[in-house]
Amino acid sequence: MKDTLLKIALLGVDRAAMQPIDGEIGVLIAQLSDGGDPARDFSRATGVFAACERAAARLSASHATPPPAAAPDARAMAADHPWVPVLTWAFAQASLASSHEAQLRYEACSRMAAIDARLPALLLPAALDAGRRDVALRPALLPVLGTRGRWLAAFNPDWSYAEATAAGDISATVWQDGGAVDRQTYFATLRRTDAAAARALLQADLGQMAAKERAEFVALLTPELSDDDRPLLEPLLRDRSREVRQLAASMLARLPDSAHARQLIAWLAPLLTQKRGLLARGWSIEAPEQADSAWTSAAIEATRPQHDVLGERAWWLYQLVRQVPLAWWSTHTGMNAAALVAWAAKTDWKDALYRGWRERVSAAEPDWVEALLAVREQEMRQHAAELLSLLPATRREAFWPTDLAELSRLGIVGDVIGAYNRGETFSLAYSRPLIAGLLRCFEDDRLRHDHVLRNQLLDLAILLHPQSLTAMRSIERRADETPAMAECAETFQRIVQARIVLHATP
Repeated sequence: MKDTLLKIALLGVDRAAMQPIDGEIGVLIAQLSDGGDPARDFSRATGVFAACERAAARLSASHATPPPAAAPDARAMAADHPWVPVLTWAFAQASLASSHEAQLRYEACSRMAAIDARLPALLLPAALDAGRRDVALRPALLPVLGTRGRWLAAFNPDWSYAEATAAGDISATVWQDGGAVDRQTYFATLRRTDAAAARALLQADLGQMAAKERAEFVALLTPELSDDDRPLLEPLLRDRSREVRQLAASMLARLPDSAHARQLIAWLAPLLTQKRGLLARGWSIEAPEQADSAWTSAAIEATRPQHDVLGERAWWLYQLVRQVPLAWWSTHTGMNAAALVAWAAKTDWKDALYRGWRERVSAAEPDWVEALLAVREQEMRQHAAELLSLLPATRREAFWPTDLAELSRLGIVGDVIGAYNRGETFSLAYSRPLIAGLLRCFEDDRLRHDHVLRNQLLDLAILLHPQSLTAMRSIERRADETPAMAECAETFQRIVQARIVLHATP
């Protein structure tokens, strides 16, 4: 029959007639064919044959021992739990890449973990697929898969990430045979439990890794950095990859007893001198007058890239500044972060200082982050979202208006959204005044043509503080709204309602 169908398709469905077929299949095809459209009749007949062929397939007998059944999970959520419809909707969207959908899945998993519950069995395949696509979801997903989820993951290689890591027992074979993400997960876990073994493992394989992979694994040394890492990091100052050299240099600079850290201070300290005025003492800084041949061993490049906006001497100073820990500046000068940033603005080398400090600052130094955010130079404005993401939520909100129209006018709605990590929300104090402007947006005709704003509204619905959601009134719908506007309004309301359910007392 396949040959007959193929011949008809090749000749043209409107020129070759299908011969009558006996039996129930023929009756069904006759019922589906109306004779008005040969192409449609042919397609329906082909569909019938395909369905029947699959239904009639015979599987060869297997003598393999069936796997043991999954152990019962007493913490699996009951099918009639009020959260199940929300979870079903959240994971039904798992093939989509929208950030608000990914955030909702993360929040749903986090809320389940908070009540020590596990995903219902019917949602496990969709949830495991979501974790396969979205690595950032895994920290929230793995704790709520339960015993059945780990059992199910063993039958699909695409879900091996859950089998390996959800149980907290990562097989060492992952290091040899796993994908990039699984290898990094294994290494990070081993690093926390046995730092010496992790170092030895990385040391043995570094020579066989590509530059990008070397950089990714070297970066994983940061959280538990100690003097014991020096023998591993010091040779990397001469690595073929610039990124690896810079990572190693940055880490060694944080180890005050390392030869690299001492050498940096020996180069930088003479450039920063104290001067005595009539009323008080002050500080001045100069950039290096010439390149030092020893810089090569400290991941400092003497040749300035042609495209770089800094001058040659500023380029040298910037490279020194970006390695030296920020705490050294305060200890050496007696000035706090705000005073140092203000002092830098009066020097001839502010661009080099600002750029170096921005690259050096971390989430552990919120005073420095805030001081740099106060700088109005282009260098800082371009990286405002990156700096804000380093601050705790309540501290970063002080830099933003609470009116959505003003945020839009300033062009920073995307920066505000981008400054929050998975699982974070606005504070209650910031959320409440923001809601009125959010709702007004649905009455604005700009929503008709601005697809970026429509997506931003859905992202903001995820970021509102949970306690602010119950006070939100219904959206005023426009009589002339387009299908895109209607979809945005309905999805916004559905997200809000889903989050209200997730944060209600279970």
